[in-house]
Amino acid sequence: MRNVEIQPPSRGLLHYLQQDRMANVSDRGYKVTIAAGQEAELGREAELDLQVLDPSGVQVERFTEDMTKLMHMIVVSADLSSFDHVHPEHEGKGSFKTKVRFPHGGRFLLISEFMPNDEGLTVVKQWVTVDGAEPEPERLEPGKSMVTTVDGMKVTLSLMPELSEVKAGEMAMLGFVLRDAATGKAIKLEPYLGTSGHCVILDENAMQYLHVHAATEMSTGSSVMFHTTFPKPGVYKLWGQFQFKGKVLVVPFVIEVKG
Repeated sequence: MRNVEIQPPSRGLLHYLQQDRMANVSDRGYKVTIAAGQEAELGREAELDLQVLDPSGVQVERFTEDMTKLMHMIVVSADLSSFDHVHPEHEGKGSFKTKVRFPHGGRFLLISEFMPNDEGLTVVKQWVTVDGAEPEPERLEPGKSMVTTVDGMKVTLSLMPELSEVKAGEMAMLGFVLRDAATGKAIKLEPYLGTSGHCVILDENAMQYLHVHAATEMSTGSSVMFHTTFPKPGVYKLWGQFQFKGKVLVVPFVIEVKG
């Protein structure tokens, strides 16, 4: 392991770590430094060492649990084709460890969520560049159908207001219904990270980030409802996350939000 801020790796999985700053009003001045093991290789799990520092650069000692975890980390490729949601383990004194599998080379966005020092939810976003072949980026196109099949489950997304009327700055309701694709029968979802489901949302430029939790009172069995407000018009990708028979289902959709 090496501190990439002092000794940037010149080869290996993480060719270098970019500390690009994004428009992010929710980091509260906190930072997360990231170092990767030299033994990591493309396509294999890379172990990342994370260090959480407060606005004065001091290691954070105290964290509050949020949705059953001390830290959530979202990992997405620049074109949003690759998605992962991992939970770094706390090692003490602001240090966390986690393993991430990068499917290809190129830029990836790492979004760390945590609650430090009795403060509210804090979100730190930063880019890493992974060494290796980078595929042609996938163009993000709004879906014509809000129905997809994932791991044997038929998933239907309904919106209120309806899809063509969803506008930035106004409340939207996102309803996911999951059924067995073979039989059409409803299933009974299990709790996932303290709720019926999670929905992570990013705009096509990965600038606008939302992570919303299921509205418990409006979610039953195989139906899960989320409430959110899209901050700006544009194309967004949504990843619904649900648990069934111990397995987490990740369900992506792409929609367009009007101005």
